[in-house]
Amino acid sequence: MHCTCRRVGRMLIVAVVVMTGAEALAADYSNPPQGVFVDEWMTMEMGGNRVGYVHVEISRTGDVIYTSNLASMSLKRMNSPVKIMQLQTSEESLDGTPRAFSSQMDASVQKMIVSGRIEAGKVHVTSKQFGEPTTATYDYPAGALMSWGTYLEQHKQGFKPGTQYDLTVYEPSMAADIPVSMSIAIGEKESIDLNGETVEAIRTKQVMKLPNFPTGLETTAWIDVEGNVLKSSLPMMGVETVMTRTTKEEALADFTPPEFFAPTTIPARKPINRAKSTEIEYVLRLKNGDGELPPIPTTGMQTPTRQEDGSVKLVVKRMDHESLAKVTKPIDAKKYAEFLGSNPMINSDDEAVKKMAAKARGTATTPYAIADNLRRYVSEVIEDKNLDVGFASASEVCRNKQGDCSEHGVLLAALGRACGLPSRVVVGVVYVPVFGGEENIFGFHMWTQFLIGDQWVDFDAAQNETDCNATHIAFSVASLRDAGLGQLVFGLMNVIGNLDIDIERIEAGT
Repeated sequence: MHCTCRRVGRMLIVAVVVMTGAEALAADYSNPPQGVFVDEWMTMEMGGNRVGYVHVEISRTGDVIYTSNLASMSLKRMNSPVKIMQLQTSEESLDGTPRAFSSQMDASVQKMIVSGRIEAGKVHVTSKQFGEPTTATYDYPAGALMSWGTYLEQHKQGFKPGTQYDLTVYEPSMAADIPVSMSIAIGEKESIDLNGETVEAIRTKQVMKLPNFPTGLETTAWIDVEGNVLKSSLPMMGVETVMTRTTKEEALADFTPPEFFAPTTIPARKPINRAKSTEIEYVLRLKNGDGELPPIPTTGMQTPTRQEDGSVKLVVKRMDHESLAKVTKPIDAKKYAEFLGSNPMINSDDEAVKKMAAKARGTATTPYAIADNLRRYVSEVIEDKNLDVGFASASEVCRNKQGDCSEHGVLLAALGRACGLPSRVVVGVVYVPVFGGEENIFGFHMWTQFLIGDQWVDFDAAQNETDCNATHIAFSVASLRDAGLGQLVFGLMNVIGNLDIDIERIEAGT
């Protein structure tokens, strides 16, 4: 069964949280009153369809500022509901110095709660879902601001047309261990529609970037003369995502969630025999021709070559599994510690996960045999292959045994680490002959890679494949070592709904 990865919804929530981090602004920013002084609501639309709301609340207790940002989204995929909520809070001093944060992501059966404290140049992160909490400590990015600090800096810079400046922002929902850079440009006044009324607003642009990604995520926001955001727009999935300031009653009003499967698929334009195809050459490009594709990883299966016109020529070739089965080379545990360690999503230290791993491994001793046994086990043990789980951790999948491609991917990765195999997850696309009434399409998907010898080897538990077919195109790989998904999904935010795939050559075996 094909399972198009529905990380899209969570990706959008991540982006929305960043967009709204400093939207609700106080009248007297230098000395706000005690108690709640901001209580703002915004509706969220995609392609003109209502999908959710955002609620921002800021309060002061003594000389500490607390910011609460709740984003809620409801969509449908193949008539299956997709509901995702994220509540993110920050605690900062009156002058904008970061102190603490928390995040609750409700995208599966069991909520995941992440909290952190910033002390002496370090950020201490704790994640909890099942069993004992998972903890990690990172260097806090020097000078990085959170919600209140960002707001203070924006008022310091002012809103005069032509003003431009850069900020370093700490956004744990994107990545817990690296900063996010944000460039802000203030434009001219213009008339906008605000809930049926024409108002004057200042047009601004914000470009958010992560390290090693050449293209950023651009948001347009319209603000009033005091810096309050009235409306914002973010292109994603080939459609415009718009948030508009409104009342609490309007934000919470009922609506019919729209279907969002179709905009994420890419036509293949020709049928592909997945079983016989041994090597396929593709050309990938953005439909709008504006900007360039994010870096495409080189893996055991695929070799990308960037072209002068911004497109990428990609050769995907089945790996030699007979040779892989003979590999006995030991793993350098220190070198690959990031891909062997337990983390909030791939929580391989969970006793239930370790018990399952031992059962799934059986008597296998070589890396390839272990990986193959684990893949076969995960393909069978997740019996309820539904689209109703947002993004569950391995601990949750181990217990509930349900989900789609991402649940297969993270559970397989965790079982591998529990057996001493370095693992990472992959987000990309895969060819499907028929799905959701559409024929010959590529759909977004997630699978697993294990390090065998010196090569990262693809294993797809959701599609029952150890020897993965050549229609697997990887766009992003990650260890998921932090609770944020920034490095895994950031590069796809401008790709989904905007990708064109040409098949240049297909080689078939017997």
